[in-house]
Amino acid sequence: MNIFGVFFFGRHEQTNLFSVMGSMYGAVLFIGVNNASTVQPVVAIERTIFYRERAAGMYSAIPYAIAQVNFFITYFCLIKIY
Repeated sequence: MNIFGVFFFGRHEQTNLFSVMGSMYGAVLFIGVNNASTVQPVVAIERTIFYRERAAGMYSAIPYAIAQVNFFITYFCLIKIY
């Protein structure tokens, strides 16, 4: 994130406002696309497992979603503690 702070260095004129805003928009868009592409393989694997277990009648979508949320909340809390 420090790399994107360079966009603000020495920008004190109002004419540079659009340049800075466009640069920050591009930076945020880049980070979002990067995160989305990182998660994509994990989601693809979990989707296959979900479809297989759903077809077998193991559970419906709502309990699966609740279990995923509970798992990730616990996971992120443990990461934050340690």
